[in-house]
Amino acid sequence: MEKRRKKTITITSGKGGVGKSSIVSNMAYVLGGMKASTYILDADLSLGNIDIMFGMAPQFNIKDLINGRKRIGEIVVEGPCGIRIIPATSGVTEFSHLSLDERNILLTSFRELPEYDFLLIDTSAGISSNVVYFNAISEDIFIVVTPDPASLTDSYAVIKVLHKNTGRKNFNVIVNMAKDENEALDVFKKITRVTDRFLDVYLDFYGYIPVDKNINVATRKQKLWVEQFPNTVATKALQKICDRMVA
Repeated sequence: MEKRRKKTITITSGKGGVGKSSIVSNMAYVLGGMKASTYILDADLSLGNIDIMFGMAPQFNIKDLINGRKRIGEIVVEGPCGIRIIPATSGVTEFSHLSLDERNILLTSFRELPEYDFLLIDTSAGISSNVVYFNAISEDIFIVVTPDPASLTDSYAVIKVLHKNTGRKNFNVIVNMAKDENEALDVFKKITRVTDRFLDVYLDFYGYIPVDKNINVATRKQKLWVEQFPNTVATKALQKICDRMVA
């Protein structure tokens, strides 16, 4: 990891409860262990929870940045493996739809960050204007989907909206909570059958994370499952995804 690439990746989903923030947090830890300098932006600006994943209680957050009370370096908190987290607010509705000025403040602030390899943007679920904006400014878009039929339907809706509003054509898909690789591939095929028919987009099956009881055990303790259970099946699956990201 000699040269810092400054790659911005958005991780998003159509439906809440698909494990998106859990994947982002644990992904950052794995990347950090691979000596990749990694930031997480908690872009669920009104209902942030990345700090909870790490068992943290940050003193400052994105509200202090947008309101001009702090610069971005002053709100960043450090997690394990050198991960740096830009925390969101919780229960503050004023940032559920950023204004143009607020978006410009964020963009300018990102340029102030020291060199890094990855900036992982964990968006809220759904198709809000904030979700569209953060996906528009990222280099790569990851869609997290589960075998739940509602997740499949909502994932298609997100891809459709992002394609229409940003012009993006390439989307990476991570299937979470799959029984095995066959089920994950089946989920991916179901989405691509619809997108191939109705949208001019390309989906890439980036990997999957199997159902793993250790994820719930770690999450209840506000611990990262990749840290608590380095040899469990979910950790090994996420490692494959991160290997591909770095490569």
